[in-house]
Amino acid sequence: MGKTLRLFWAINLPDEIKDRLWEIQKQLRGTGVDAKWVGRENLHLTVHFLGEVDVAIIDALISAVQGALLDRKFFTLQLGGLGVFPDARHPRVLWAGVAGGENELWEIHRLVAGAMLPFGIPLPGRSFSPHLTLARLRSLRGAPELMTMVRQLGPDYDNLGWMQVGSVDLMQSKLTPGGPIYTLMAQVRLRSP
Repeated sequence: MGKTLRLFWAINLPDEIKDRLWEIQKQLRGTGVDAKWVGRENLHLTVHFLGEVDVAIIDALISAVQGALLDRKFFTLQLGGLGVFPDARHPRVLWAGVAGGENELWEIHRLVAGAMLPFGIPLPGRSFSPHLTLARLRSLRGAPELMTMVRQLGPDYDNLGWMQVGSVDLMQSKLTPGGPIYTLMAQVRLRSP
């Protein structure tokens, strides 16, 4: 294997939704929870994580996804709801959910993941769960306070905004001590409705 890049397919968010999520993160930070918060510029919806990929096959990956999504049209996605993985007693990841357009997102994931299989990129070990990571908890310090606030604010965040999805983006993730740096590698456009 030659030079590799750490890649994932994602749906990037419009600024107004990033701003809304950033405001929520600011509120929840007030709980003093021991967490690594996702930077505003890094907020996204992962469609399929690829891991380390040989640079030599990147163009072929893009072509494969273009072929797989050829008939897919623009669709509307509604973000909404807050939650944690794996559960409220042992929160590790704080997320915002998808409240509308889930079926289309599932289908995009299925097609993209299928297009990656011939390249030896396996399907993820767990089933696809559409979400936007807001923070990763480093310990349980402040977790009860966080969960109390998530429960209290939950109903306010059932609708975090609607967005038009017009492309699926191939992103590079460069890990640095200050956190990951994401770079747009390619956009696969969906068809205008």
